[in-house]
Amino acid sequence: MSTTTDTSVSSWIAANNEQQQNIMDTFTLHILSDFFVVQPNIRNAKEFLSIDRTSEDIRLHNTLPKVDGSEQRSIHGIIGTIHLISGSYLIVITSKIHIGNINGHRIYKVGTTDVIPYVRSMSHLTEHQIKYNTKYLSMIEIVLHTEAFYFSYTYDLTHTFQRLQTSPSNFKSQSIIERADQRFVWNHYLLKGFSNNKITAQFILPIIHGFIAINKLNINGHSFTYGVISRRSTHRAGTRLFIRGINDDGQVANYVETEQILQMDDVLCSYVQIRGSIPCYWSQLPNLRYKPKVIVLPSNNHMTAFRQHFEEQESYYGKQFLISLTNHHGAEGKLNSKYRELYEGSEKVYLKFEDFDFHKECAGMRYDRLTILLARTIADQDDYGYFAVTKNGVLQCQQTGVFRTNCIDCLDRTNVVQNLFAKRILEKQLQHYNIIKYGEKIDAYAEFSSLFKNIWADNADFISIQYSGTGALKTDFTRTGQRSTMGLLKDGYNSLMRYVFNNFYDGFRQDGIDLFLGNYRISSNEGNTPETCPISKETSKKLLALPITMFLALSMCIVNLFIPATSFGEQLTYILFWGAATITALVVTLFMGKGLVDTPKLYAKVKKD
Repeated sequence: MSTTTDTSVSSWIAANNEQQQNIMDTFTLHILSDFFVVQPNIRNAKEFLSIDRTSEDIRLHNTLPKVDGSEQRSIHGIIGTIHLISGSYLIVITSKIHIGNINGHRIYKVGTTDVIPYVRSMSHLTEHQIKYNTKYLSMIEIVLHTEAFYFSYTYDLTHTFQRLQTSPSNFKSQSIIERADQRFVWNHYLLKGFSNNKITAQFILPIIHGFIAINKLNINGHSFTYGVISRRSTHRAGTRLFIRGINDDGQVANYVETEQILQMDDVLCSYVQIRGSIPCYWSQLPNLRYKPKVIVLPSNNHMTAFRQHFEEQESYYGKQFLISLTNHHGAEGKLNSKYRELYEGSEKVYLKFEDFDFHKECAGMRYDRLTILLARTIADQDDYGYFAVTKNGVLQCQQTGVFRTNCIDCLDRTNVVQNLFAKRILEKQLQHYNIIKYGEKIDAYAEFSSLFKNIWADNADFISIQYSGTGALKTDFTRTGQRSTMGLLKDGYNSLMRYVFNNFYDGFRQDGIDLFLGNYRISSNEGNTPETCPISKETSKKLLALPITMFLALSMCIVNLFIPATSFGEQLTYILFWGAATITALVVTLFMGKGLVDTPKLYAKVKKD
């Protein structure tokens, strides 16, 4: 997306030709003792890639190197390489899933991957190094197995359609990896060895992380394609409670750009929204309590980081309407007040601000009251518009601003509101292009209404799984248009699972993300001794006595509730004793049990290249 006033855009045909970069779509990977050889599966292939497993040199050959006796694997692309204690590993795509087409380009989801070591054996490692290397490898596997990574051989998924269509010609002549928006390239670090060598560009794929759904529909005799693309940022990426707020570079946690696409026979429309953590310094670190306290951190740089964040956003999106859905009381209220204070103090003319206490306004499942928020923003939504271009390259309109929505997690409440904004714009587009009548709603078309709701609910679930470890809350409203008892029960289950993940698993997940993105890089002598490896530190087994004692006491309390003693007084005494033991053990666990929290260990950051 671009806010340029230059209205010269490419026709769809020209844009297709410019985006065709001849990235191969299937290969045979030959694994030899000294080399990897990547052979394109096309007739009369003229370029073959080899990787030296010792020196790690990458070369391009005009003829196929000798591959007699090699182990052969079919692959669909190279994600990159990662250096662990034992040496480097090659990460490849071994299966893919066709999601749909955008403007004639096939879009894929990564199905399965393979992580192949350069070294032939681990004999050069100590016992400690083998143990830590295995742990690092499992971190990478967890990231790769997190839904969902996407790619295309011919379409640049890192940019919105508006940016692709309105960028200068020299931008479009570059390879996809060269011109990709680095905010959203999740294998940027992994591709360092390849992307520094331009002749290998046709062998490598930028991948995005987030969500994509593309569907073909027919309404009133009109065929069209409807799609949603969410791109998670690599900047300040991480897990729910460990990565919050902003950093010194103006980058915020859980930043996602979501683009809604409507493609008809002769017109393509695009509408963009963004989400991101409240842009100031704050934290909410897990401590075994169900809801850790939100803390606005003392800093003299709140305004500096705030301005840096929105100045960069302005260069991408133009005007911005900030929608804060946090509570207006308690710790959330203090954080929201800080947000408003920074907004008012920044004096940025391209910003607007609306704080809408979602939980208060929609209490008692009164989600119909979201119309209040829509009424307050409708004029600006119409002013910002959407992007539309004809097949022949005639620019009909551009989007000049975005809505930036957040709650505390930028997940559940945020998803509900983004869905409503997207629905209104989509109905406006369908009416404008005479697919539905003026005044008609999507809800009048049951099949399309169901598809729309489920796409946005799936989008909510995927983004939530990637950030918090579970599906989103409140998706029953997104899927059905109303809250239900079953939806509340499901939310309760997901909330419980979030507690478990955020306290006992997310430190490991966070380390995996930092390792995958290159925020932490393994040193050459790491693991020679336990002291030289940060992941050697483990939770003290002594602390496990606290929750074990609590659960044993609770079990005994329950047993004595149902098994009668010789007298009621004796039974009551047992119940009170074990009840008191349970409460005491719980209090001690919460007070002393922070050591039980699975905290990240790879916090050492490196300067980004």
